[in-house]
Amino acid sequence: MADFRNVLIATDLDGTFFGIRTRLVERNLQAVERFKALGGHFTAATGRIRQNIIRSIPYHNDLFNAPLITANGAYIWDGKADRAVNKTAMDPVLVRDAVRYIHELHPNVGVRVSTENGFLADVNHIPPALRSDIERMASIESVLLPVDEWETDGAQWFKLVARGDAADLAAIRPLVEARFGDALEYSTSSPAYYELQAKGCTKASAMRFVADRLAAELGHPMLTVAVGDHENDLPMLRAADLSGSPENALDAVKAATRFHLCHCDDGAIADLIEKLAVHLGVKM
Repeated sequence: MADFRNVLIATDLDGTFFGIRTRLVERNLQAVERFKALGGHFTAATGRIRQNIIRSIPYHNDLFNAPLITANGAYIWDGKADRAVNKTAMDPVLVRDAVRYIHELHPNVGVRVSTENGFLADVNHIPPALRSDIERMASIESVLLPVDEWETDGAQWFKLVARGDAADLAAIRPLVEARFGDALEYSTSSPAYYELQAKGCTKASAMRFVADRLAAELGHPMLTVAVGDHENDLPMLRAADLSGSPENALDAVKAATRFHLCHCDDGAIADLIEKLAVHLGVKM
């Protein structure tokens, strides 16, 4: 009988797995349990860092049964063992230069950098939107120091997030990308978040790492299924064997995916699993 033992689903969280206001959708949770009961492997591929996942999904170890892809692929974390299984840090000197340059470009755009344990930000440049983020994530360690005091020797920084209004981010983006060129990866995870990682580090590269790791453990290749809603999901969606997008996804994302799903607030991942079962001939 057909099952899901060779299937890995990698889902974005915000706007995809989560409903509105980070709501955990019961229909998704039930469908994921049925998927795993039939041998399936389920993980998240998110821009969030691991501490943010722990805060939003306290029972993450029960929900996800494959290593978690965090920081847009820069930090792959085994939640059950509570350890990183792969890390792709940015060049810290380059990060500090990018932070300074973004600050010069626009006074209303703030920057936070994802570290092993939380966030790093320039205490002398915290516009309102960034301050709101820091206050909202008060349970996550935030180190606030002048950027000139950031110690680069041995630093492991995984993602740079420029935070501001959509129009301000759109204005600085071409200037940032002209300045740093092929040295970095660039994407948005929402109109208010412009994100940079090390070159070659994307959700796609991380999904492949997790799939290869599972294939080596299980002794058979994995079918990769990706689902997401925004620009930072596109590399993963294009690299996956099968892909899906919720009704609320960007048009460019919908154009890149095979399965068109319901709105995230209605259970897009449950919709995906049901469609996948039909496609693969798995009886649920």
